[in-house]
Amino acid sequence: MTKRIYIAVDRVTVSKPGYDAENPPAVDYKYLSLDSRLNQGRPLEVGLFPSVVFGGGKVFYSTTYPHPPAIDIVAYSISAGVALYSKAMVCRDANSSIAYQRSSWVPILYRDGFLISDDWQYRRSRVMGTGVNLYYIAWQVW
Repeated sequence: MTKRIYIAVDRVTVSKPGYDAENPPAVDYKYLSLDSRLNQGRPLEVGLFPSVVFGGGKVFYSTTYPHPPAIDIVAYSISAGVALYSKAMVCRDANSSIAYQRSSWVPILYRDGFLISDDWQYRRSRVMGTGVNLYYIAWQVW
């Protein structure tokens, strides 16, 4: 079994299917979906959702930033004590007024955290209110 997610003090890595995040063949986009060593900038922070219920309240960052950061939200599963990458759940959002979405829910970004809101008027998200293992990656966009 390969580790698809690796988080250490010096880097954060998410590998593509079939590759080990801790020891990939190379630090290359061919093998890795995300790596803080790649030329995409370093994430501001990576954190777990504090609640197992999706959309259960505001998620706070470890600090307050000068502007709202972009976020990636990633679902994962745990098997035999190892966290396995499942899928990215949202595209990056440059700010709260410009959203590029592939889901019926939206992150509302603030300087100190973010909320997950459901577009219940047009299409109710099946994920809202369910227990999902999620982590987020905050990116600098200013």
